[in-house]
Amino acid sequence: MPSIDADTPLPSSEGITETSSSPASPVNRQRTPSVSITPPSGRTRGESHGLTSAIGNIRLSDTNGRATLSPEPRRSRNGTPRRRRSSTGAVEQHEVADEELPDDAFHSPEFQGAFRDAKQLMSNIQSVLGSSNIHEAHESTMRKLHEDAGRLAAFEYPATRTVGFVGDSGVGKSSLLNSLLDTKGLARTSNNGEACTCVVTEYHYHNRDTLDIRVNLFSIEELQDQLGRLLQVYRTFELHRDEITDAAERQDMEANAKVAKDTFQAMFRGRLTDEACLIRESYGDVLDRLTRWAADARPSPLRTYHTGLSPQACSNTLMELSSEPASRDSPATWPYIRSIKVFLNAHILSRGLILVDLPGLRDLNSARRIITERYLLECDEIFAICNIGRAATDEGVHQVFDLADRAHLSNVGIVCTRSDDIDPEESIRDWPGRRARHIEQLLEYIETTNKEIEELEADIEDYEGADLSEHERRELAECREDLRQASIRKQNYDFELKEYLITTRNRIIIDSLTNTYAGRVTDARVFCVSNTIYWQNRNARKSEAERYLHLSGILQVRKHCISIVANSQRRIATQYMKDQIPALLADIELWVQSGARTASEERREALCQTLDSVERRLRKIVTFLHGAGQPKMQAKTGQGGITVLILHFVENLGTIAHLQLDHEIGTRRLWMRWLAILEGFGRKCVDLYRSDSRVYLRMPTNSRTWLLRNLKSMILSIL
Repeated sequence: MPSIDADTPLPSSEGITETSSSPASPVNRQRTPSVSITPPSGRTRGESHGLTSAIGNIRLSDTNGRATLSPEPRRSRNGTPRRRRSSTGAVEQHEVADEELPDDAFHSPEFQGAFRDAKQLMSNIQSVLGSSNIHEAHESTMRKLHEDAGRLAAFEYPATRTVGFVGDSGVGKSSLLNSLLDTKGLARTSNNGEACTCVVTEYHYHNRDTLDIRVNLFSIEELQDQLGRLLQVYRTFELHRDEITDAAERQDMEANAKVAKDTFQAMFRGRLTDEACLIRESYGDVLDRLTRWAADARPSPLRTYHTGLSPQACSNTLMELSSEPASRDSPATWPYIRSIKVFLNAHILSRGLILVDLPGLRDLNSARRIITERYLLECDEIFAICNIGRAATDEGVHQVFDLADRAHLSNVGIVCTRSDDIDPEESIRDWPGRRARHIEQLLEYIETTNKEIEELEADIEDYEGADLSEHERRELAECREDLRQASIRKQNYDFELKEYLITTRNRIIIDSLTNTYAGRVTDARVFCVSNTIYWQNRNARKSEAERYLHLSGILQVRKHCISIVANSQRRIATQYMKDQIPALLADIELWVQSGARTASEERREALCQTLDSVERRLRKIVTFLHGAGQPKMQAKTGQGGITVLILHFVENLGTIAHLQLDHEIGTRRLWMRWLAILEGFGRKCVDLYRSDSRVYLRMPTNSRTWLLRNLKSMILSIL
């Protein structure tokens, strides 16, 4: 097997269907044979899944379909005259708002109805628990239950989700953000490898055509505190470096001192000409001087809010605020800025998504690295950006996953840029066999069509400028039409070759990355994009641009990002209905039993009636959620997993409550019946625990604690 080079396309066992073509047939006038191409079929949209499937998993739709080659001779010159193109008027362009949206189970009427019912249940229980003064007793169980019910009744899922984009300088991170936001040139890119992102930049939605910028500055007190800590770190290392004997400790202290030095140089460039003064003078004197310098250099609060900007003006302002200054003698602004927020009318942001542009983890300036590491911990999802040619060996991607592992972050994806940067000749060498043969075939068709176009252009040139007969004018018209058709075929061949090269390598790279980061990333979170293809075709005629825009991969990343908000809201709302509500009901039921000696019969009856209503309505919700639950877990346990336990508990709510009202049943018998129910519930838990401990651990925490803690005490209370 040949050696693997991560920087070049690799062969893969993935089956790729090539279209076969037969040799072209000769035509009259010894003209180069013509090859016609069947227009590419429409891309297959992912079928709409039902609510159950959508809740379990929102997935990107498949986009298949490829142009098929069907060579045929060009029509005779003496055939039916061809129809001329008509004027189309205004050019219809691609609309981002019309792009296919992800399956949104969260906003479906069924899910929203179940969610409203669940909140109404909690509101009803809160009203019952608060209808007397029992809940006002300090540190009473009823007080806690009333507060918990109120908290659940007021439950709201998060309105926003934050997605961070991090990558080394020059990998195309800013270009990717521009494409996703559909605003060219907003996030400034660099051609010389210099970092263009020194400050965390957040992109938020607002419903206006102009853009706004809000700059969040550190206060003077915060800057003084930061400078004090940095100065202490720097002085400790510089004054005591010879006394540090432990190699690991010395390495850590040296790294921290470098962070301090880089920050001082950025903040006080042009003033801090002698770094020795940082340790030569007393700590207090140096800190006072640095604080005065910071107060002078700190941007004015009047410059922290910019409104009504055009995209170009916004881009210029962002460059000034978040990047290193053009002059190496001028101090930087970014050390004084906590974050920048940009507000714009971008479709991808309209549902609550916040995109964040972060400095790279391998930035030469260690202060910027620290900014990124801290902010990544606050993101709901992270994308590591890399060049597709070095995706498997990109050190920046490795560092993102290492940081995610240390912080126990799981929502990490990869976006590989420059997917269009691929050479057919190199691919033929790298992909021997049927793939190479298919590429060669496409190249032959392109060459044949190019020759045909050259001949037609030569024929047209011969006709033009001469005094033509009627027959020659018809010949000229047919030549022009043939040239138009040949040009269309040439465009289709070019696209099919580009599509085959890009999609084949994309699949190889995705497989390679999912193997490299096995268990940490899935192919659903690995994307390959071309910002170049996107912007080359963004404003073209819609009918011509659509296939290129899909090939760019930008539409798929945008669709995934839009789904993040709804997926997160669905997950949190489902946990609320499946875990938090049943846990509260378990606590209330326990209180009904333990408080039987003090609560009045009327109060117990009212509570039991409420629990009866809760039982009926919760059963509907649980039945709904059971269909949207965890199919793998259900199949493994053979009995529906946690949902079975919840249903078992719900089935006994009314029985337990009404036992309390049966005056003929003594206290001892009541508790024995209660224990029998608990024992059955406990056995189910134990059986489930033995078959799959993860299922037991996913039970509501209150239920697990209650089972283990209270069974013994209840038995002792009866005895």
